[in-house]
Amino acid sequence: MSKKVIDSVDVDRLLAIAEKWGTPTYVYVEDMIRDRCRKLVNLFSGLPVSWLYAVKANDNPFLLEIISEEQLGFDTVSYEEVLLCRKLGVPAENIFYTENNMTDEEMHGAAREGVVLNFGSLGRLRSYCEQYPGSSCSVRIKPDISDGHHAKVDTGNEDSKFGIRMDLLPEAVALARQHDVSITGIHAHIGSGITEPENLLNEIDILLHAAKGVDSLKFINFGGGLPIPYRSGEEEFALDQFASLAKERLETFLEESGGGISFLFEPGRWIVGPAGVLLTRVNTVKDQGRKKFLGTDTGFNHLLRPALYDSWHEIVNISAAKTAKEEKYNVAGNICESGDILGTDRIMPETRTGDCLAILDAGAYGMTMASHYNRRALPAEILITTKGFHKVIRRRSSADETVDRFLKETGYPVDA
Repeated sequence: MSKKVIDSVDVDRLLAIAEKWGTPTYVYVEDMIRDRCRKLVNLFSGLPVSWLYAVKANDNPFLLEIISEEQLGFDTVSYEEVLLCRKLGVPAENIFYTENNMTDEEMHGAAREGVVLNFGSLGRLRSYCEQYPGSSCSVRIKPDISDGHHAKVDTGNEDSKFGIRMDLLPEAVALARQHDVSITGIHAHIGSGITEPENLLNEIDILLHAAKGVDSLKFINFGGGLPIPYRSGEEEFALDQFASLAKERLETFLEESGGGISFLFEPGRWIVGPAGVLLTRVNTVKDQGRKKFLGTDTGFNHLLRPALYDSWHEIVNISAAKTAKEEKYNVAGNICESGDILGTDRIMPETRTGDCLAILDAGAYGMTMASHYNRRALPAEILITTKGFHKVIRRRSSADETVDRFLKETGYPVDA
């Protein structure tokens, strides 16, 4: 399952996409997304396990439609994501909304939609219980387990802003009972792109133990944040081995509890990350003495992860022959910031102006974190369908369209 877009799609096809629709352009492969969804759905056969796709990883509606067709639900973290799923026809019961510093307006809107509300603070839980007596909800707890590919995405540690402290869970249960609110679910999430499977197994143990103190429970959501290998030679998350160890725990819990409880996991980037690539064109080759730079037509306004998390994405020159002389380059973006570096010390064939680069494993947390910084347009998005067609799933705006839209949104008067 460690296959990347560059392994699944002929390079000539990627070059044809870049030639026809220009760059920068995100390209996704439908077959890869469906295959990865099916791998998860079949992982815990015989057990009441479901999967929730993290909308924040990639929220293009065409991709959400594919994932919904593969029988996954949706993990949402904003009211806007809830509305997006609902407007795509996703049933409310298939949407799990984990709030983070939620407003009253967002709470009321989500309650009207009928989605599963997951509260991570006693204050918000109290507000909900007081205004929606007789209803049901889920609570997020803080398991005090530290993991994630970067400190900024470590969500389960002792000092995390997320979740209700474990020692306050009885207080949350009592608060809900006081207002005849049923806590039907408990949830935790230790980090995005977790590095140690043992930490996720330990979190499962903690939640299964905590479940014994919630008598109205119907489901347990273990979160997830499954990692993907970004570097060549990097070991892939041992999914089958993890599932085998987790399955033993879940089966034991069901036997001891008498059943009636289902389980949820949130795979995060695992589904779409490897299935996407960002194509960009080299428009500058610059020798600065100690370093050689490849200047591209994209930047951290389109792929923020390297600048925000010091993340590594493989970068491949798909225009150059593999036999060409190799050079060491820093790949730079076109944003007016010194930190706009997409890759450092990359060995690749001698590269020329006009060559097309493919930035791999960009399907997750690429487009959803993109911005109009420097007032630049967003990339186009192309889907390679199961039938082999190229489908435009987001059109690129021209510079004029981008600026005109901005002026219109601000309400600034512009002469016709």
